[in-house]
Amino acid sequence: MLHDRERAAIDGLWTVKISQDARDVPQAQRCRNLEPDSAEFICALAAGCGATSILEIGGSSGISTIALAAAARRTNGRLVSIEIEPARQAESRRTLADLGLADRVDYVLADAGDVLDRFADLQFVLIDCEKQDYIRFFDRLRLAPGAVVVADNILSHDLRDYVRHVRAVPGIQSMTLPVGKGLEVSRIGGDPDSRR
Repeated sequence: MLHDRERAAIDGLWTVKISQDARDVPQAQRCRNLEPDSAEFICALAAGCGATSILEIGGSSGISTIALAAAARRTNGRLVSIEIEPARQAESRRTLADLGLADRVDYVLADAGDVLDRFADLQFVLIDCEKQDYIRFFDRLRLAPGAVVVADNILSHDLRDYVRHVRAVPGIQSMTLPVGKGLEVSRIGGDPDSRR
């Protein structure tokens, strides 16, 4: 699903992130990207699900955005990328324009808490933002029946509260995968009222 140029761009963004970590750049100034292996996985999963309405919370400088835009290209869908940091989103915009993927992405520069209510019938969602917001944002998602929600950093940040919360939702199927820093992959039941 990802083309060689897209993989090269992901590798370049990852190299920047690793360099920032090694130089101990302040957290607020660092790119906070999804790992390349996780990007490959979410691209294949979103495309394999046939998702045409895709949303990411926390696009950072673009690794996950590349992956999900490539999935949207495959399904003839759209990606909404929410990012709160203007410099990170600007880098993502440049990278996706260079890759020819910008036409698949609607960028939203905002706190996700202020804009999530605008989006409904979501078929695939990636949550990769401030960890204390995972549960709050999950609960505000307006998902289509059968939607898939993926949350990153489950193992690296020991997000047991999020996992317990999601798995308590009636009709949900959810599992933690040891991909990247740990992904919680949750499929919402087919009943539109299963989350109420």
